[in-house]
Amino acid sequence: MQAASLSALADLIARLERADATLDATLAATAPQATVPMREAVLPLARAQLALVQANTDITLVADELRRYQKYAVPGKPSLQIVQLRKQQGAVKQTALIARQNFAQATHAFLRESGLTAPARRLPTDFASGWLAKIAAA
Repeated sequence: MQAASLSALADLIARLERADATLDATLAATAPQATVPMREAVLPLARAQLALVQANTDITLVADELRRYQKYAVPGKPSLQIVQLRKQQGAVKQTALIARQNFAQATHAFLRESGLTAPARRLPTDFASGWLAKIAAA
């Protein structure tokens, strides 16, 4: 299942923060056995997913730029630009690892609070990503 896009997640977060009645009805229908209001359970999950998608996008951008500079680099000592891009790539990868860990924690909290269960043989994070994509599209 494809994760929701940055714009779809940003829109979902905005709808959750302004208490959209249509969205609340959709959330209540998807998880009637929730122990907390679904808006309160979904909001941290959506924010964590947004941070993860943004971090993955940043990794791609930095890697593309680094490849572009390295393509024409002369052999020997790397230029200052390449060194800075490698440092930036390391920082972005670290941010992505933290975002992935935060998303996993938010997923487990969401599943516990919502009463939903991930299907067998499917990662909870994949289930939550697909679920968020469906809710964001609704």
